[in-house]
Amino acid sequence: MSRDWLDGFCLPGKQRFRLQNSPDGYARLLETLQSMPDDLKVGFEATGGQEWALWRVLISMGINAVQLPPAQIKAFALSMGKRAKTDQIDAELIARFLALRPEVGRTLPDEKLQLLRALTVRRAQMVEARKRLSAQISARRKQGVSAELEDMDSSLKAFLESQISELDNGLKALSQRQQNSPPKQGFSVPFVASARYQSPCFLQKCQNWAA
Repeated sequence: MSRDWLDGFCLPGKQRFRLQNSPDGYARLLETLQSMPDDLKVGFEATGGQEWALWRVLISMGINAVQLPPAQIKAFALSMGKRAKTDQIDAELIARFLALRPEVGRTLPDEKLQLLRALTVRRAQMVEARKRLSAQISARRKQGVSAELEDMDSSLKAFLESQISELDNGLKALSQRQQNSPPKQGFSVPFVASARYQSPCFLQKCQNWAA
């Protein structure tokens, strides 16, 4: 899924559509979904967080929307002999997967868990940046870099270290608050869903890197 497009495929009518991944596109999407059965279920692959904005919009409008692990969709595609991969093919595959397995899908976590996930992803990005920088520093030292450049490297590494430490503290505090919070009525654990619907609709934010 990317920032540019939403591709959809719906069953049982086999409707296809493409909309912009924007507030205007979301509004048009909601208009499209209003003409579909009440037991509609929307599914999309997990894409590292790019699907969350749309996910929140759908849930806020009372539409059952779930996130699906890409590994399950890949296995389903292989079982059907599908090796080609396009956005349109993926959309149809996931719709048919939901028709076959309507109980699967991850529900939208509450706000605290969304924040926890965002902080975790950000920390992983900062750790990876520190790892790359450390490798670059090692390579430059072998080349005999100037003192000025080494000072810049040291300052950047210190900044990354401070950011990681700050994220660690934030994650620890948020985790403690989450543990101390009493269970909510109807609280849904992230990554688990159990429901049965007949009209799955898959939405995929189409990759548009060539544009």
